[in-house]
Amino acid sequence: METTEFRIELVRRVDESYPVIVGRGIESAVLDVASRPGLTERRAVLITDSTVGALVAAPLVRTFERGGRKLDVLTFPEGEQHKTRATKERIEDELIARDFGRDTLIIAAGGGVVTDLAGFVAATFTRGVPYISVSTTLLGAADAAVGGKTAVDTPAATNLIGAFHQPSAVVIDLDRWKTLSTAQIQDGMGETVKHACLADVSFFEELERAFVERHMSPEEFVRDDALAELTVRRNCEIKRDFVMSDVFEGNRRMGLNLGHTIGRALEAAMGYTMSHGACVAVGLNMQAQWGVQFGYVTREEQQRLEALLLAIGLPIALPAEVSVDAIMNAMVHDKKAKGGAIRFVFQRGIGDLMVFDGGSYARPIPVQDIRAFLTQSLA
Repeated sequence: METTEFRIELVRRVDESYPVIVGRGIESAVLDVASRPGLTERRAVLITDSTVGALVAAPLVRTFERGGRKLDVLTFPEGEQHKTRATKERIEDELIARDFGRDTLIIAAGGGVVTDLAGFVAATFTRGVPYISVSTTLLGAADAAVGGKTAVDTPAATNLIGAFHQPSAVVIDLDRWKTLSTAQIQDGMGETVKHACLADVSFFEELERAFVERHMSPEEFVRDDALAELTVRRNCEIKRDFVMSDVFEGNRRMGLNLGHTIGRALEAAMGYTMSHGACVAVGLNMQAQWGVQFGYVTREEQQRLEALLLAIGLPIALPAEVSVDAIMNAMVHDKKAKGGAIRFVFQRGIGDLMVFDGGSYARPIPVQDIRAFLTQSLA
């Protein structure tokens, strides 16, 4: 039989826009979104972790009951170490046991671990159901809430298995930031400083005034209505701009990985005992130090970044107990590794990104050069 070929014409034009709702004490906003066209007839289930569930589950269930809706609750243990395929499988099995089907609406309430994991469940359960992302942490609002990237971790690297699945809405309750520990606020500030570095020098200067000049504590920062609102708005706007221009991370969206090539590898190398925001802070400072050598930033700009991170209480250097081998092993499994080189994003001064040959926002660097840089940094 002679080989033949024919074409399936499949051109998709899909509007995946969604609202971001910001306020304080806004459980009713979640019900409002869940009652909008296309969602109101669906069976709602809250997926959250054990810590956040103790704070938000009962108020949300009561709010839904007052609105004439039932809200099931499904929790999993708190912590990055539980953002795994095994946890996802357990959640899916529980949904099936409770007779959830294609009419499911998932409400993911928590930090980035919850929204990443529950969003991935939504992306694949019965081949995809809608979800509402209810972000309860500064880190989640800065990083995972906007953009539609959902995933789980593996022993090789974080977020290695996942899908793009946009939420129906994002709800950010600033009152929840008041319940965060100092370390959790600092964690979110790592991603916040990243956004300022790559896209908004004025935002960076506002953070400098708060932490470096006025010596604000993290707790004072999140209780300041003007600064909290500015932070969530600029984080979401900056991420929105990158996502809108490059939904599937073909090029420009990779700019959001500033500080993450080293940061994510460090996170895996430390066995996830070091927080994501802290690892990103180390990665940010190290790419700026390397950027000085390449001529992308000045020494003064790198020192300003370092001073801001230190004023917030974030680390700026690799911990002595981590090995270069462990970081490199994690890095070569990262999604940014390709063809014997690893793609790095670098900032251009403060508030901009370097753009390389062909308009690429990432520069491939040979593995041996990265190893030499890390070895020098640990010396």
